[in-house]
Amino acid sequence: MKVKGFAIGAVCLASVAAAGCTPGETQSDVMADGASVAQCGDLRANTERLAEMRRSDVDLLKALRGSEPDPVAEAKKALDAGDYRLAAATTPDGITTELYGAQCRVLGGLKSWTVRALTYVPDEAAAMGKGPDDKVTDFGRRYNAAVLSDPRYPYADVCRELDRAGTKPDFSDAGEKGIELPYGFAELGPARMAYGLGAAARRGSVYDVNVLISRDKKDVNAPDMFGMTPLAWAIAYHRWPAAEALLRAKANPTGASCQTAIDRESPLQVARIMRWSGMIRRLRPLVTEDEFASLRQKPRWDDTSLSELNHALGELKDRYDKVLSQRPFSRHDVLFDIDAKGNSTSCRMDPGSNSPEFDKELCDLAIDIVHWAPARDAFGTPVPESAKLVVGIGGT
Repeated sequence: MKVKGFAIGAVCLASVAAAGCTPGETQSDVMADGASVAQCGDLRANTERLAEMRRSDVDLLKALRGSEPDPVAEAKKALDAGDYRLAAATTPDGITTELYGAQCRVLGGLKSWTVRALTYVPDEAAAMGKGPDDKVTDFGRRYNAAVLSDPRYPYADVCRELDRAGTKPDFSDAGEKGIELPYGFAELGPARMAYGLGAAARRGSVYDVNVLISRDKKDVNAPDMFGMTPLAWAIAYHRWPAAEALLRAKANPTGASCQTAIDRESPLQVARIMRWSGMIRRLRPLVTEDEFASLRQKPRWDDTSLSELNHALGELKDRYDKVLSQRPFSRHDVLFDIDAKGNSTSCRMDPGSNSPEFDKELCDLAIDIVHWAPARDAFGTPVPESAKLVVGIGGT
C-alpha cells in the first residue's frame, strides 16, 4: 500500500541562545527537587529545607480551604523561616503575582519554586476584579503586602507593590538593541548587609561585596531564588566595580556549577542580553572557547510563517503528487543563506528530489514566505549565517 506523504519539519539548527533576544521565551527549568539543583550549591538542594517549605505550603492551602488564616501572621512566619516567596496564582499563561498586588521584574517570568502558588486562575483579567469577598484573593493580596513591607525582605528592588511598579518595560525592540535593565527596578532603595551578596552587587557597593566575601567566600557563586549569582546581579544592574570585585574573588562568568553560558541567568548571558560589549570582552578570557562560541545564535524562523509555508506546500504537493509518489519517502534538507537582516538570499534542496521544477518552486515559496530572525554572534551582533529546514517527500 502506498502512503502519499509530505511534511515539513522543524529547523535542525535551532537558536542556542534565543533567550538573549526573546525575553518572553521559556526554557526548560531545573526542578527544585532535581539532581541538577543539588550541584548548584543552592539552598534548594537542602532536602530538610525543601521539606519544611513544602509542609508550610500544604498547611497554608489546607487552612485556606477551611478557616481564614491571618495573612500578616503567615507572612511573618515565612520571613522568620527565611522564606521570601510571594503568593501567586497559576494561569494558562504562566505564574502571576499581579493578581495578589505584586509585580516582579524577572526576565522570562517567575519559576514555580520562587512563589507560593495559592490557586489556579483560568482568566486572570476576570480574577483581577475580585475584592475582599474572595477569600483566596484577599489573603494573597494582604500576604504579599505584608511580605513586601517587611524590612527583612531582601528583594524589594526585584518585586514590589503593583501600584508602585509603574509601566512595564517594553522589550519589543530587545532583539535589536538589547535590554538595559533585564531584571529588577532601577530605584533600588537602601540595603542591609543582611540582605546578602546579591543585594550588595545590585547596589554596586564594593565595600559590602568585599566584606561579605571575606565572611563567606563560597557564596560568590551561589544562586539565589531567582537563579542569579551575585556576578549576574552586578552585571544586570551595570555595576562594573562590583563585578570586578566579584571576579577577583573567582566569581564564575557562567554562573553556578549547574549553569552554562547560554542559560538566561548566567552572568555572561546577562551581559549579552544587555548588549554590554565591554563586559562580554572582560569575561571572554575567563571562559573556554567552546563556552564563548555557544553564545552564537543561529537564524530563527517565525512560527506563523512556517505554518503558512506548510499550507502552501500542501497545495504544491498536490500539483506534483504524480511525480513525487513514484519515489520512496525520504527526508531532504532545505538549505538557506540568511543575511544580517534576516532575509533569505539563497535556497537549495539537498539532496534534490526527482523533480527539479518542484525543488525550485519549493525554494521560491520558502524564500517568499518564511521570515527569519537573523543570526547573532557571541556579542549579539546580527551576522549572515546559514539555516536549514527539513522536509519529507515521496510515497510508500
